[in-house]
Amino acid sequence: MSSRRALSSFRFAALAGDVALSVAALYGAFLIRTQIPLPGTDRLLPPENVRFGIWNVGLVVAVQVFALAFVGLYGEHERFREPLGRLLIPALFLELGTLASLYFLAPAYSFPRSLVVLFVVVDGVLLFFWRSALDRLLPLPRRRALVVGGGPAARLIADTVRRHPWTGVEVVGRVSGNSDDPTDTADTSLAAKLPYLGAVEELAEIVERAGVDEVILTPEGSSWRDRLSERIPEGWRADLLVWPSPFETMIGRLRFRIVGDLPLLEARTQPLQAVGAFAKRAFDVVVSAVLLVVLAPVLAIAALFVVGTSVGGVFYRQTRVGREGRAFELWKLRTMRKGAEVETGAVLASPRDPRMTEIGRALRSARIDEIPQLWNVLRGDMSLVGPRPERPEFTAEFAKSVPGWTLRHSVRPGLTGLAQVSGEYSTEPEIKLRYDLAYLNNWSFGLDLSILFRTLRVILTRRGV
Repeated sequence: MSSRRALSSFRFAALAGDVALSVAALYGAFLIRTQIPLPGTDRLLPPENVRFGIWNVGLVVAVQVFALAFVGLYGEHERFREPLGRLLIPALFLELGTLASLYFLAPAYSFPRSLVVLFVVVDGVLLFFWRSALDRLLPLPRRRALVVGGGPAARLIADTVRRHPWTGVEVVGRVSGNSDDPTDTADTSLAAKLPYLGAVEELAEIVERAGVDEVILTPEGSSWRDRLSERIPEGWRADLLVWPSPFETMIGRLRFRIVGDLPLLEARTQPLQAVGAFAKRAFDVVVSAVLLVVLAPVLAIAALFVVGTSVGGVFYRQTRVGREGRAFELWKLRTMRKGAEVETGAVLASPRDPRMTEIGRALRSARIDEIPQLWNVLRGDMSLVGPRPERPEFTAEFAKSVPGWTLRHSVRPGLTGLAQVSGEYSTEPEIKLRYDLAYLNNWSFGLDLSILFRTLRVILTRRGV
């Protein structure tokens, strides 16, 4: 069975089972609450106190499907994440919060609070066993990928896929372009250890013979890439993916400018025009001001934990590079020990950074330490969405080693960005740059809303950069 067909079968079975389980859990919770005395309750729930109309049941089903879809439990990549509880627990909390809000605010559909809580508990148990069984009944085969080309890009692609098995992709070999040396023994990376399957002229045959699902093209060897379309037979099985150079990422939406009779691709160098820039800034001001007020209690409680569990101030200010390369002071809740960089100097943070305090690790995991940056957004140093600002030390380093890095400075840096909702904590700067340039040159208000929506999912599932 192909991976696409397997995914479709999985989604259909998962959706049908999830809907059935939500109804079963609702009635199961009703039976438990009306038949079994529970701790903390005064008496059994009278059956006449609960109304199960079609709209009532439909609402519960819709909320369940929404919560599971929101955290990615119908997605292809998320099926390879372990354990299942990493996504299921946030989905259940989202389901509980949504149902509680709807039932408390909509009297027409209200029923006892204990039934909502009990439903989520029963539903969680049923979903865990159901989804565990479904993964065994309908396993999703990994997609087999082939890297075409060589050099640093091939090494980066192969190593990144290996470090992220949850993507469901495995690189099975490589094909060389005209200028690649398949016998380079000086390269000790994973890319060099991949089986060499042949030259690009044999690509179609190699794809069929090796059962390849995805062909990933590197930027090197444009001459063979230009002729590649001639070698792709009709109806071939693989998807064609291109690892773009920074300049190719700048192209963004394909826009042609006709010069004489030449169709030339136009690269966007000014992604935000006047109207769009004004709308984005107005949105930043309104949303950041509202969030600062709404999240003030959370910030106050977190601040008390910071000062009560470690020596040092509540807030931490750090110099970052912003729009047009100008430096600004970024505000965060302090998550590290006082004087953490006195001996080491500027060091990139890591997921299990030993410099972090215990409470700091929890705050960073939940992104609570980022709340003070809303003040930076309100001041105009940052935007809600954009490339994440780096420290001057790292900016200078990346500007030398990563071509196109300074292109990120054409807009205000963001509290979150496309790289943050698409990558992982340890994603390489070269990969982050491509996400950032793709965002800059495909910007729209809808894209900002999509990234903010996906950021909420990242926070709930405790992953991302």
